[in-house]
Amino acid sequence: MSEPVVASADLQVGAEVSAAIARLMTQYVHAIDNDQLERWPQFFTVDALYKILPRTAFDRGHPIGIWSCDNRDMLEDRVSSIREVNVFEPHVYRHVIGPTEILGRSNGAYHAQTSYILVRTMQDGEMCVFSAGRYVDEIVIENKTALFRKRIVVTDSARFDTLVVIPI
Repeated sequence: MSEPVVASADLQVGAEVSAAIARLMTQYVHAIDNDQLERWPQFFTVDALYKILPRTAFDRGHPIGIWSCDNRDMLEDRVSSIREVNVFEPHVYRHVIGPTEILGRSNGAYHAQTSYILVRTMQDGEMCVFSAGRYVDEIVIENKTALFRKRIVVTDSARFDTLVVIPI
């Protein structure tokens, strides 16, 4: 039986944990935005879960979304596919993230959420808000390093004008 999540009003998060989580959030978006996708899987535990779900699916508890990977090997395969197999119009992302709210702690993980906005820039310079939403995370601290045990990207819209090729 899993232990309940402790409400944030009762949660004491030390400076070291807060700094580790802040580093994780920053390094995560910079790896994606700076086309260092090979670094991206290293922000996750070996048995991590990564999903991209529209808000409506998340709110209804639907398990299947736009992306679903249930371990780090799958994330690494995704990066290999992006680099070697997928054919798509070149583009880059730029994330703007809000402060991370630590919601509680259970089963050795911190539960958190962070709002994001993602701007996509195409090769011709066209820019658009590609996605907005929130990250719903379970974060563990291993050897003073924060890692995602679970990251669910909850997009505010289920509509995308193209495939989601690069991780959000």
